[in-house]
Amino acid sequence: MRSTNLRGRFIQGVALFLRVLLSYKLLGLRNTFAAPHLRNERLKRLHAKNAVLLRERMIEMRGVLIKIGQFLSSRVDLLPEEYTSELSKLQDQVPPAPFHDIVQRVTEELGPMNEVFSSFDETPIASASLGQVHRACLRHGDCIVVKVQYPGIDDVIAADMRTLKFVIRILRMIYRHINIDVIYSEFSRIILEELNYLQEGKNAETFARNFADNPKIRIPLVYWPFTTSKVLTLEYLAGIKITDFDEIDRQGIDRKEIARNLAEAYAQMFFSDGLFHGDPHPGNIFVTPGPEIILVDFGMVDRISGPKRDGLRRAFSAVVDRDSLGLVRALVDMGFIPLTHDIQPLVQFVDRILQKYRDISPSEFKAMDIEEIGNDIMAALQLSPSIQIPNDFILFGRVVGMLNGLGSRLDPETNIIEIAAPFAKRFITADKFTAAAILQQAGTSVRALGRLPKLLAEFLVTTGRGETRVEITSADVVRELRNIYRIGKGFIFAMLTTGLGAGALLLRINDYPVESAWTAAGAGVLFVWLLLVMRRS
Repeated sequence: MRSTNLRGRFIQGVALFLRVLLSYKLLGLRNTFAAPHLRNERLKRLHAKNAVLLRERMIEMRGVLIKIGQFLSSRVDLLPEEYTSELSKLQDQVPPAPFHDIVQRVTEELGPMNEVFSSFDETPIASASLGQVHRACLRHGDCIVVKVQYPGIDDVIAADMRTLKFVIRILRMIYRHINIDVIYSEFSRIILEELNYLQEGKNAETFARNFADNPKIRIPLVYWPFTTSKVLTLEYLAGIKITDFDEIDRQGIDRKEIARNLAEAYAQMFFSDGLFHGDPHPGNIFVTPGPEIILVDFGMVDRISGPKRDGLRRAFSAVVDRDSLGLVRALVDMGFIPLTHDIQPLVQFVDRILQKYRDISPSEFKAMDIEEIGNDIMAALQLSPSIQIPNDFILFGRVVGMLNGLGSRLDPETNIIEIAAPFAKRFITADKFTAAAILQQAGTSVRALGRLPKLLAEFLVTTGRGETRVEITSADVVRELRNIYRIGKGFIFAMLTTGLGAGALLLRINDYPVESAWTAAGAGVLFVWLLLVMRRS
């Protein structure tokens, strides 16, 4: 693509954004003396109008803009419902590129096509914003599908990312309370991963291993000799598109069983494997009589591991225990709520929500759906503009929403919450008392203790400046805070010493002699430190 065209693309994108932004400025002037209800009505109408405009222009311009729209449709914490609803209609499907472009790319990556393939269909079976998919047969006879990245797509992506960066720079000046930079960083990560077909092939193999013992789920085999970063060659698996309900019914395939199998597969991804398919739209899911589910397109995946997994476990445990404060604290630790935010109103709100579901009967539980819970989440988001979905959970929320919509179309009676519950229960209790979990918790406590002096120092400084909610300027009070800190530090060391001692004993009982010795040594070091702390106090 010529540089002049790319400059024009950048200008088009910026002009579209400025047009939308100007419309809100003009509405603000128009609403200066309008009644509140009239302001809200006008604002909603403008949201709807601009959302349609954005969706239509994104389809026209193609490229990464379609993916930007899909990505933004999941940001219910940042955008009004009119935008998220309209942008969710964007499908990653565009008119196919000319076949000679595909021949050029395949030849560059694999060599002359007639030396690799005995046949190669000119008409693609799917075309998207970054590439398209063709059926073909290798010279030794295997029938496969070939996913080919468009030539010149790197330049288009660079232009679109420049546009996004420019837009974010302006929005950052307008909405200072929102960390808008995370949008750019997360979207950049997703695009870079989707452009690397070698990584997508590795992802497919990982999912194939995870579902190797599940006959209900099929993942296509990767043909590595014919795969590069720009061309991905996979086993061809014939199936019916999951939303082709007429054909599914004609073949007598049980839709309820399809919905259950799909929900169980994703529950396994979320709660057992810690790795999930991030784009479950109908073009990526097929079914066969049996029924079996075929999953394709592993360019967009995400992991639930480390702190994210621990945070989710604590959040789920808090829900089960009806611990509203524990749930809010887990959300703070996961980054949903800023540390500086007053959590008390949220604790009260969460407590009301937990009360709502406290004595729910099995029949009422079955009648619940994700949408109802989503409405409660939206109410929490509206409670404070400071609440924001962290990068790590954007894709997770989007996938849950897509699955709920797909499941309700397959079989309105299927309840994915009920299906996922056993997986979630095992997730909450798994690894809670293993040696690794004990050592991890001890490490977390030590790291937290290491941060304590810095946090307290910052607190004392801001307190001395009178920047806390309750101004404390008295030297006596500050001195008492230091005393509390020393006592608290001693208490924490005592707890850590006891915990590590118990951990060493448990490790020894479970036949981990080396780990037990190291843990006991750690307990001894902490005990000596505890004596020093007490002596200084």
